[in-house]
Amino acid sequence: MKKVISIIVVLAILFSIAVPVSVVAATKVSGVRQTQAGTSYFTIEWDQYSTVTRYKVEYSTSQYGVYTTDTEYAGSSDTVFTNFPGKTYYVKVTPYVNGGWQTSSASAPIAVVTTPKSVENLKQTGISTNSIKLSWSASSGAQSYNIYKYYSSTSIKKIGSSNTNSYTISGLSNTKNFDFSYIQVRPVRSSGSYIAEGNYESIFSYYLKLTPQKGKTPKPSYYWNYSGEISFKRPELKHQDGFQFKIYKANKKKALKTITDKTSCKLKKGQAYKVKTRSYTLFNSKKVYGKWSGYKYIVSGLKSIKITSKTKHSVKLKWKKPKGGKFKYDIYVSKTYNKGKKKAAKNLKKTSFTVKKYGKKSLKKGTYYYYYVVPKIKVGKKYKASDILTYVYGYTKF
Repeated sequence: MKKVISIIVVLAILFSIAVPVSVVAATKVSGVRQTQAGTSYFTIEWDQYSTVTRYKVEYSTSQYGVYTTDTEYAGSSDTVFTNFPGKTYYVKVTPYVNGGWQTSSASAPIAVVTTPKSVENLKQTGISTNSIKLSWSASSGAQSYNIYKYYSSTSIKKIGSSNTNSYTISGLSNTKNFDFSYIQVRPVRSSGSYIAEGNYESIFSYYLKLTPQKGKTPKPSYYWNYSGEISFKRPELKHQDGFQFKIYKANKKKALKTITDKTSCKLKKGQAYKVKTRSYTLFNSKKVYGKWSGYKYIVSGLKSIKITSKTKHSVKLKWKKPKGGKFKYDIYVSKTYNKGKKKAAKNLKKTSFTVKKYGKKSLKKGTYYYYYVVPKIKVGKKYKASDILTYVYGYTKF
């Protein structure tokens, strides 16, 4: 009987030892994952067992290095404070089993990251007609950078990423205003399964520049016949901070004058000219110019235009040929200055003409009319009309 009791005691002791070992081996944390990050912390979570009440969390800067215990009393998550931004750590979690007095197997280490420091010194460093190059100071701990267009608080679009501290935004239009409010750049560090984005720095679209588009052919807006001063319409292009006009004699290659941020200048009467324009934007305290426009050909008035004879139903005009090219002339007549003009002759080669008609009707005796002579300059094989109208005011014979 004593032998039987001894056997039972031995079996009981062996059973009490074997059961905890079996439980320990069967309990291993799964689903360990990173859920949050900051410049000085990271947060992890895992799948919790109903029979486990606490867990130990350890971390290291090396997967196979020495691990530091953060806590031994975690529930199903833990936030580890490190005070090192933009860094990769390795974490493992170990459950306490058998009433919380014995540890089981630790989970396989996973990589986690803290958020890099915010981007600083974001600015535009390159410019073209359809692209903008942005650069910034390298962010400590960043592996890459995400670039966003900010349209509104509810509309932000990622447009690209960069592994360096610069990025070029392409596909922009210098004929329109920017459709976004500003550009954001965020530093990124990734563990593979978790992406930690740092705080952004932004640059408003107001401060971004594109090279202006090619200038538009200039148009005269007014000409003072007696002073010889001409005024051009002000160029109005997007991304323009200023403009230039360059003026040549029509048959010369060397410019006579360049006027910047002005629309008027004096020209010599009876001379043919050609004019082109371009715009510029100020970038890094320098002027970046768009391309020159095509030429506008003009004649700065006609010398000695006058009425040389008249009858009751006709008026003879005469003028002096301009300098600087070959010309033809169109003649117009009106009863009101610069309004209601009707063509009286086309492509004249002579420098005189007798006006007999106002439209389809004969000129009336003793009536005042405006007589316009429009010179046309030969350019290549074509003749281009000057926008400057020279006129003489007079009446038919009473």
